[in-house]
Amino acid sequence: MAHYATIVLGGGTMGTAAAWQLGLRGESSLVLEQFSHVHSLGAHSGQTRVFRHAYAEDPDYVPFVLRADELWMELERETGQHVLHRVGALELANESGGEHANRARESAERYDLDFEWLDAGEIRGRWPQFLIGDSWEGGFGASAGFLDVEPALRAMGNSARHHGIEIREHEAALDWGATDSGVWVKTGTNRYTADHLIITTGPWAWKVLAKAGIGFHTLRKTLWWMEVTEPERFGPDRLPVFMADRPGLGLYGFPIFGQPGLKYADHLGGEVTDPDEVERTTSAAEAARMIEAGRWLFGDAAITGKVLKSVVCMYAMTPDGHFIIDRLPGHSNVTIGAGFSGHGFKFATAVGEHLVDLLYDESVRPLSILSVDRLVSATADRGLPRRTSWQ
Repeated sequence: MAHYATIVLGGGTMGTAAAWQLGLRGESSLVLEQFSHVHSLGAHSGQTRVFRHAYAEDPDYVPFVLRADELWMELERETGQHVLHRVGALELANESGGEHANRARESAERYDLDFEWLDAGEIRGRWPQFLIGDSWEGGFGASAGFLDVEPALRAMGNSARHHGIEIREHEAALDWGATDSGVWVKTGTNRYTADHLIITTGPWAWKVLAKAGIGFHTLRKTLWWMEVTEPERFGPDRLPVFMADRPGLGLYGFPIFGQPGLKYADHLGGEVTDPDEVERTTSAAEAARMIEAGRWLFGDAAITGKVLKSVVCMYAMTPDGHFIIDRLPGHSNVTIGAGFSGHGFKFATAVGEHLVDLLYDESVRPLSILSVDRLVSATADRGLPRRTSWQ
């Protein structure tokens, strides 16, 4: 078999973004994907993903998401594919929940972002679809919106192929190893070698990285498209991306786009699952809970109670909810992109760039909140061994 400059293990969201960057740099590379290149069995199903700049999870993400924005625009210019729809994003706060919106406001203030803070009357005046009381308020980012998942992945993948990257579908990795002189990956039919390795295996990362002793897990999550009484009021020209929380619920959603139904979901909760054994059908009880959640925000008259579509996806969760984008401890020729915890897709272009930069430029350092050491240290604190050999 041919020897490659880089092997990318996992051709999902982040692996595709890394492949795109490798292609732009002219690196001979192989991507190994256990399913078809774009599929609905991992973490990127569900058609759309939120894109926002005022980042509640930590202000340190803001420069990273601004770089991702630049790269999404670069991808659009290169491929002619429109993937980022700037319909705006509204973060809602009320007396029972508003931590996310207020943290987003703090990030916006720190970085002087366009994030307009509105009272309840102003929100109802612009978007009367929201059935909210006078105590509500919220922040609106006009340049935020949503990403169209499949066109985005296909655009990056097609560009990568155009620049000579080989994407092998339906070829799962069974084992891998790394030394200072190179890496290898074994599949059911082949054994590949390369100078470098990028590991981006999504919900399966905890299995592929079992050698690392880094603790994270996979959550089963559900997505819903609900029938509304007046769908014309919920299109991209009338409704922004929205987020609202209360105890036990982190609701987020999108205008009607591409298929019937108002899409929304709960960012919180979900049961720990094995990605190879996840229950892929939703239940009546889950539907009832999400119908109530929609009616809480839009009113009984707006949400009919009919589910038009539901799907199951997965979150690869780290203990602190922050990503892992770093070199493998002890091996500068292996980088890891893992544990994106349900909020990673918007960063994909910047993640791919950062993974490749870490691999090819020794002067590049990982962001502190994304370093593997923070989790390896936590593993050591629990009395588990820290592995330094990966053969």
